[in-house]
Amino acid sequence: MRVVFVQYGAYAEAARRLSSGGPETFYAQRYSVEFVADLARRMVDVVVLHLGHDDPEERLPSGVRSVGIDLYPQGRPGRHLEMLQILSRLRPTHIVLVSPLPLVLAWALARGVRTLPLFADSFRERGLRARAKCALLAVLLNNSRVDWVSNHNIAASMELVRIGVSPSKVLPFDWPAFLSPSERPAKQLQTTGDVSVAYVGQIAESKGVGDLIDAVGALARAASGPRVRATIVGGHDPAFVARARALGIESRVEFLGRIAHDDIVPLMSRHDIVVVPSRHEYPEGLPMTIYEAFCSRTPIIASDHPMFSAKLRDRENAVIFRAGDAGELADRIRLLAEDAALYSRLSRNGEAAADAFFCPLKYHELIGRWLTNTAEDRQVLSAFSISSGRYAQPVS
Repeated sequence: MRVVFVQYGAYAEAARRLSSGGPETFYAQRYSVEFVADLARRMVDVVVLHLGHDDPEERLPSGVRSVGIDLYPQGRPGRHLEMLQILSRLRPTHIVLVSPLPLVLAWALARGVRTLPLFADSFRERGLRARAKCALLAVLLNNSRVDWVSNHNIAASMELVRIGVSPSKVLPFDWPAFLSPSERPAKQLQTTGDVSVAYVGQIAESKGVGDLIDAVGALARAASGPRVRATIVGGHDPAFVARARALGIESRVEFLGRIAHDDIVPLMSRHDIVVVPSRHEYPEGLPMTIYEAFCSRTPIIASDHPMFSAKLRDRENAVIFRAGDAGELADRIRLLAEDAALYSRLSRNGEAAADAFFCPLKYHELIGRWLTNTAEDRQVLSAFSISSGRYAQPVS
């Protein structure tokens, strides 16, 4: 058995960092890295093909092989043919496809390679090209040789059904709960000093980072209301630094860059509000920053992104604003900064929201049972499908 994981994210770098005592950079990173290493100890061959940058093939101490290709180099066409050449050289018997790449799926189907599509994506991009890609992806995923299709949590799995994938083969998966809000008391609104707002995630316009900066600017210009400062955690983009400077709020917006994952919940806990402002065009699955915010007991302001609606309820466990509307985001920050009862309610309700966040099928069980593929494995996995009736969300 030769299993190839096709994914973004450099496995070899993460494995070396974690084995030397370094920090995780995202939720459940150690869990997923160690699971793949454990497969290598039990299987003939496990390879991770990562698509973020070029790396020569190497074998790690765990036995996992790693190789990388920059699939979309800046200023150059996509290198899809080279990616397929690497796959051909690796000669997989099984592929775990961790990104919706129709070309890889078609390649695998043509060669009889068992493939598990395992995504964390929604499919809301507009335009003819995006719709055509979704239609092609649905046809490929419905092929009888694809046993199961998985997406992170319920709402993203429903996206697969929406684009035409059979609900009987769609399996919502999740991570184990490594954090808990029970470790922290519920919070009360602080009535003195600045209101501190935290954002954690990719630094991109489609993630709503610009909307947050504009909202801070609007509140700074207001004749009355809270004084707000924002902490933005993620990569570095000079354009957003320049945007804050142009609005005259560079002293109110701090760009921390990337931080260790273990520091994220404590950072959220030190802030008054966590903002998750993704625009609809960003292909969210279900960001773990929402769960981490619940665990920090810090109230959430989130956009009305369709992937959030299954877990977030306005004025119950979050405050919701219209995605892309910086003025409405500013209004929601003002609301939460001035309504002590609402603030306390959201913080208290974070514990129940965290308890209901995860769906039951975990990453390791999904992949493990797909690989062994006994009649019992297939029966167990079928009980987690969207058509099983165990999920509250309607199939539509």
